[in-house]
Amino acid sequence: MGQLRCESLFQKLEKIVPHYIARFIIWYYTPEDKRVPFDNFMTYEPNVKNKTLEECMDWFTREDTQEALLVYHKQMKRLNLLKLYDAMLDKALQGDTNAAKWVENFSNSSFFDDSTDEIDDFMKNVNIPALKKGGGKNGAK
Repeated sequence: MGQLRCESLFQKLEKIVPHYIARFIIWYYTPEDKRVPFDNFMTYEPNVKNKTLEECMDWFTREDTQEALLVYHKQMKRLNLLKLYDAMLDKALQGDTNAAKWVENFSNSSFFDDSTDEIDDFMKNVNIPALKKGGGKNGAK
């Protein structure tokens, strides 16, 4: 059986944008009380040195950066939904019937359904040349 490899958010971003932009995205979205000030961030990131925050913010207009932002927000959305689920589960376990109903509905939603992930994982290893050529509607020419 193959080894399971999980990519960090940073690794996912680096596949889309240069290293320094990936670091900037993560720095930018880290809550202010948990991140180093921008002036300190600049000192250890060579491609950010001597740039202002506004100059770095211009990277957000780049198409590749916007794609990376979508990846970032998608992953954070999942994390935030997990945090919400945990909070509502705690309330439900303390007797909150509305929270219990919410947990039940959420548990029955597609959020925990991993069948799509399993299909995607399988399809990554399938090589069908006709699909890659992008011929007609069904991949045929």
